[in-house]
Amino acid sequence: MWSDPELPAQLAMTEFYAEHVHSHIHADPQQTLQKYRRRICSELAKFDISIEQLRDKTILDIGSGWQAIVFQELGCRQVYHLDINSKHVDFLNRYIAENGIKNIISEQADISCSLGSAHHIDLAFVAGVYHHLADREGFLGKLLPNMAANSDILFRVYRAGTWSRWLVAMLRTASIGRLTPEQLLSAYRLLHPYALDNQFVGDLIDDLLTPQWLAFRPQQFIADAKRLQLQWQCSAAAFDFDFSDQDENFRVKWHIDDPVAINPSNRLIATGQAHTENAMPTPQIAELAGKLAKLLASLSHYPKRDAATVLVALYFLVRKHRGVDAYRGQIADATSNPNLADWRIAQLDHSLTYFRDWLSQ
Repeated sequence: MWSDPELPAQLAMTEFYAEHVHSHIHADPQQTLQKYRRRICSELAKFDISIEQLRDKTILDIGSGWQAIVFQELGCRQVYHLDINSKHVDFLNRYIAENGIKNIISEQADISCSLGSAHHIDLAFVAGVYHHLADREGFLGKLLPNMAANSDILFRVYRAGTWSRWLVAMLRTASIGRLTPEQLLSAYRLLHPYALDNQFVGDLIDDLLTPQWLAFRPQQFIADAKRLQLQWQCSAAAFDFDFSDQDENFRVKWHIDDPVAINPSNRLIATGQAHTENAMPTPQIAELAGKLAKLLASLSHYPKRDAATVLVALYFLVRKHRGVDAYRGQIADATSNPNLADWRIAQLDHSLTYFRDWLSQ
């Protein structure tokens, strides 16, 4: 056994997603656009927001820029797009120019400090963003005063206590500050050499290496909505831990009647804190977490190649992978598992025993 003395350079949020995640997830532009068309319509439907309601509305979108394109297609009056990465902003501004679009403004900004020129926002679409912010109170402090009367904020946030978010939180203890995107991709190719699942690889690098990663509970957002005297809507089921097929995200809508009436002295405490994952685990989960933590801690004594291989292999328990029947050269289908939670726990337990023995050889 031996350790690698050098540590990888700290990844920065200003470059991480464009360089290492979206280069995989957005590899096919047409598929990407179709994906975001479906996603936005689905997210809006969860809160009974029709496409017709978006007409003559001002939208705030944060991220890679694809969602801003979809909102423009849906007929929104004005779309403000913000992202911390200049490549995302440059991409969208090129798209705007090439397609003669007049109602999208794309700007580079750290949204915890500035919303650029965005103001009088009717709908803020905060999907897949909040759990990557270091200064969440700063963001909300900028956002709330710039909302219009009778406006909405839609949050889609990682949910603590789901299988994927629980397991990723554990795996990150062995990946952050030690491994690089290239090492994870190399391990993935070793384990799955026949076809590259770009969505899976992008999610793998995102989950295990993004510099800022948090998970929350719905009640945190509900508590702050009440504190701010805002109307709220959230249909997420109540649970501490659920390792079945629960969505790794939950959704909350805040409705702002009058942004001027929001009392700035109310501190946004609950949504500024991530919920710890050790809240009331069952004895079975606590025992499994102990075994996993022990294995992950031991990886620091092994070459990075071996550590990356173990982490990527375990990550196959986190997400659906587009299976390939290498013998027949076709996509392999799987049937649903009615005992998914028990299966996941058993598979992880077996994997820990296997990798412990493999590393000791």
